[in-house]
Amino acid sequence: MKGSVIAIAMVALVIGFGAGFALRPVLAPAGVSAAAAAGVAQPTEEEAIAAVRRHKLFTGTSLTSATLKLGDCSPGGIGPGVTCMTQLTMDASKPNATPQNRPVGFARVNGQWEVAVW
Repeated sequence: MKGSVIAIAMVALVIGFGAGFALRPVLAPAGVSAAAAAGVAQPTEEEAIAAVRRHKLFTGTSLTSATLKLGDCSPGGIGPGVTCMTQLTMDASKPNATPQNRPVGFARVNGQWEVAVW
């Protein structure tokens, strides 16, 4: 009896995973971010750059010369808004400035995008 319950659970699990993989292209079409597919607003690249440039690090450092390329966004798991993968250059005015790949959270506050999770 116990073995048959485990076997049924395993078969159900395999069927569930198979259905998820098979339906994934239908539920989240290629080329659409997870945030867009979920109907969650996300910033444009210009709005994200402006938010990063307004943001001050905990050390008080300003990022007024930062540049950013916005990647895929998904609904925020830690805070409100969305978390986006970014390619961030902290100070683009420096000749040896190296871009960093890092997730950055954005939230809409009073109609304007702000950095929510750094």
